[in-house]
Order: sequence, then C-alpha cells, then structure tokens
Amino acid sequence: MANILLRSPHFEYESEAGSSYAILELSIDGTLRYTLSKDVDADEGVLFEISELARDYLDITFSGTYTSQVLDITGNITFYDSSDVQVGIPYPISHKGFDGYGEFMDGASPTITSGSLLQSNTIIYMPENTAGRIAEESAGAINYDAFGSTAISASTGGETVTIVRVCEPKYTPIKMTFVNKFGALQDMYFFKKSVESVNVTKESYKRSLVSSTGTYDINTHSKRVLNTQGTTSLSLNTGFVSDAMNPAFEEMLLSEQVWATIGTDVIPVDITTTQLTYKTSVNDRLVNYTINIEYAFNVINDLR
Repeated sequence: MANILLRSPHFEYESEAGSSYAILELSIDGTLRYTLSKDVDADEGVLFEISELARDYLDITFSGTYTSQVLDITGNITFYDSSDVQVGIPYPISHKGFDGYGEFMDGASPTITSGSLLQSNTIIYMPENTAGRIAEESAGAINYDAFGSTAISASTGGETVTIVRVCEPKYTPIKMTFVNKFGALQDMYFFKKSVESVNVTKESYKRSLVSSTGTYDINTHSKRVLNTQGTTSLSLNTGFVSDAMNPAFEEMLLSEQVWATIGTDVIPVDITTTQLTYKTSVNDRLVNYTINIEYAFNVINDLR
C-alpha cells in the first residue's frame, strides 16, 4: 500500500505472459467505480493511470474543523487471453489517496512517506496566545497535531517545527487555510495591512421613453442598468518572515482550495496573485509578501 498524490499521475503497470488484454476494476471507498479494459503492449503488460479517476471522488471541505480527508483506493488488474480466459491471478491494488501533488523533480508516481510531516516549512508564524495544528501522516490518514497557545516549538512527523509568536497591536491578523502539496490543510497568518475592495460589473441598454403623444417622464431611466454584480477582494500582507517560508507561499498559490478566516467567518476564496518572486534575506534583507485574494462567490446571492 502507498500513500499516493492524486493531483499528479499515479501509474500501475503489470504484465502477464500469454495475455491479450487486461481489465482494471477500481473501487473508491469500498464502492466499485470503474471497470476499464486495455490491450497489452509488446511485453504483454498494461499501464493504467488511476489518480485522475480517483480524484473525482475527493473534494476537500473546511469549515474551521481539521479532519483527515483521504480516499481508500482498491482494485485488481486481471489478465485474459484472446479467448477471454483468465491468465494468472489478479494483481491487487491498495492505496490511500491524498489531494496533493509531486513536483517534476520528484519523479513519476510520487508518494507520501509514512509518519512524515505534511508541510514543507519547519518554521511557522502565529499570533500571541493562539493555538494551532500541524499535519502529519499517520497510518494512511492525516493527523492534525495540536499545539498550545504559548508553544514555541512542536514535534510532528519526526521533525521539530519552530513556532514564532508575533505581537501585532495595530492590525487584526487574517488566517489563510489552504490544501498544500501533501493534500493536508495548512494555516498561514497575514499580520499586516489588509485592504478590502469591491469590483462591480454591469450591463446597460438605452430605451425609448417617448409616448404616443411625443412626451416622456423625466424621472424615468432612459439608460437602463441590468445584471449588476460584485466581487469582494482583499490585499494581504504577511509582515516580515523568514525566507524558509518560500515553499509554503508557492504551495498556497498552487492550491486549488483556499479559505480565509476573518473574525469568526470561514470564507472560501480564490488567490488572484499569479506570480511569486522569491525573496531571500540575502537579496531583500527583510522578507514581506503581498497576496491578493477574491471571495469565491458574488456579493449578490445569485445561486439558483
């Protein structure tokens, strides 16, 4: 069994002498979802890619509670000859699916090591008197280890994570929660100035107001507006952080699911920043990042 990353391809290759084709039966969380047939290659083997199929059944949710969200992926690859007679015994498949990804330099079919820390950075920034959680792999699931409101370090996933406490007397920190490259929920705080704005879109048309007698009402709109809608956006600033946070910022921009906790509200957002220039203490002395986000819904409720 392996902990596979579903945003990157995961390949299953098996071969059987004397076979003509193979059938993959793939179950997700105990339910048979796919039955695929494929002819063998010149070496009497077949290659199936299962990540894209499995990820259709994993949709990460977050409402302020940290829970393990992974898939049980099981199945068999069975070979048959040209007369449709089974050849050999089925090859079993058994994996745990995480909503993460591997990078190109990680090679094909990346996996998560058992018992490992599920974030790239080993330093985090937290407001004073605020508790938090750090993710680790545990027996094919995601375990969110809690640390206290005054902790300055935490041992998680076989590594020590340094917790830097930030006193921010002027601004109210905003917590961003995103699905990182390991498929785990990860928090990041933005401590400094935030600017909120609304972008409004509308359509209009010009209509005739002239009556049959050649008059019109001067209090009636000749230019009519319709389909007016708005989206709310925020510009966030981290404050000064270590350049060891660079991988986390990259993963936030690459994440497909992000939430902002503002006050007591957990708000789904989209990150509109599309470019990140890595900052280092050598080149920039002080590292501060600005991220632009947009609420993932319209101001006017138009859901039908």
